[in-house]
Amino acid sequence: MRIDRILFFILFGFIISCDGFHEETVPINIDVEDVETILVINGEIEEGQIAWVQISYSEDINASLNTPINYEKSANVSISTKSGSSEKMIHIWNGIYIGSKIKGIIDETYTMTVTIGSKTYTANSTMLKPRGYQGAWVYQLASNDDGKDSSGKEGSSKYSDEWIINDPSDTRNRYLFEWWVNGVHYIRQDWAIDDNRVVNANEGLKLFTVTLDPLPNQHIQHRTAEIDKITYDYYNMYEKIVRGLVSVTSQTPYNPVSNFGQNTIGNFRAVAFSSAILLTPPDIFVIAQNKQNVLAFEPNSFFKKYNLFWSNSSGVNENSNVVSDFRLGMTSDNINFHVDDKLNNGSTYYYRLQVEDGKGNVSILSPEVSAVPNANVTADTTSITLGNLPTNIVATAGNGQITISWKPAAAGSKLVYGLYWSNQKGITLNNTSKGNAFWNIESPYIHKGLDSAKTYYYRVAVWDGVEIRLSKEVSAKPN
Repeated sequence: MRIDRILFFILFGFIISCDGFHEETVPINIDVEDVETILVINGEIEEGQIAWVQISYSEDINASLNTPINYEKSANVSISTKSGSSEKMIHIWNGIYIGSKIKGIIDETYTMTVTIGSKTYTANSTMLKPRGYQGAWVYQLASNDDGKDSSGKEGSSKYSDEWIINDPSDTRNRYLFEWWVNGVHYIRQDWAIDDNRVVNANEGLKLFTVTLDPLPNQHIQHRTAEIDKITYDYYNMYEKIVRGLVSVTSQTPYNPVSNFGQNTIGNFRAVAFSSAILLTPPDIFVIAQNKQNVLAFEPNSFFKKYNLFWSNSSGVNENSNVVSDFRLGMTSDNINFHVDDKLNNGSTYYYRLQVEDGKGNVSILSPEVSAVPNANVTADTTSITLGNLPTNIVATAGNGQITISWKPAAAGSKLVYGLYWSNQKGITLNNTSKGNAFWNIESPYIHKGLDSAKTYYYRVAVWDGVEIRLSKEVSAKPN
């Protein structure tokens, strides 16, 4: 049985947890080579939302990784409540079935029933009350002159974060955590924790660097739901396999444990999430010109206000001079910029940026940058770049291939170029697209052997020896 396909075919089920926890061991009692196809059922109902489930089958161990997923499209699926409501769920596509009327309510118990031929599978889950957050914050890491952060990691984020979850110390609670960045759910960063294995403080569960260090220019939504033991067991064993804490071949194909019963994997869960929002500002690239400095940075549709703090001396903070909610300019390559004009040539100006979303959440200040207006550089905003990012990214469709071209970054020949691609919009350094990358390439680059039925998304990457940065995203569909 091909265990990696069993696991990765579970939609919405990619899990990676944080270090330092010693989870329970699930007994090993089945030879993976002798097991036939396994039914994969993975579903959820969230507070205020309708239910969904995806049903598919695992592949044989000898199957190619390119083998199409075998979805179950003819099952009879229903969801019911302990209080007496029930409804049939309708298949929409790729083995996904959805409800229409029943929505998640706290303290309600839900039963999902799946009938395929003569076999019926049922799973129960109760929606527990969300605990909420005592606090959540992001902070800037101290950087050393050698390009490493305070923990000694090269090319790591400039930021880190901490969270405190309300967690009563007199009860044993289990939690599921989700990580959303700029509206995209980083499914592979989902993880679960049993508070019996950590130390509570002041009726709160304090978590450091929950899944990933934040990167610049991110709107982060961290969500937590209290879950039952079998859902915790499912996520617990799954993250062990994905993270390599245990050997895949040493596990039974029925791990992670499923609440749908024997000979299945997957999970049905009723979840009510608490949310906390954190923002990180974009990095600023400063262009010194005659009597002005042009500050350029990557756009982000989640940010509605920008505040620029500045000073004539280093050490800019929130008590420094500020230009509040300033009007943004935008180049043809979708680069935001702001012109700080009427300056004195030869004087040094220091800057830090703050961003705010539409709900009033405010970021910390960006790392400090500086520039000296230069009388020998003509004031011009028509050719702004971010210095270390390529521009004029174009994806051109061809017969079973796409050609990606770009104008090299202004930072010079020390940059190494790469290309990240995905069949899903929203490529980042942290989502699943990072497995699809080509490096040490030049423009134009031809991506061959593509499926004409799929759309391909691209971001050109540059590596400056310290940090990978991505261009704007472009897409095309092969002919």
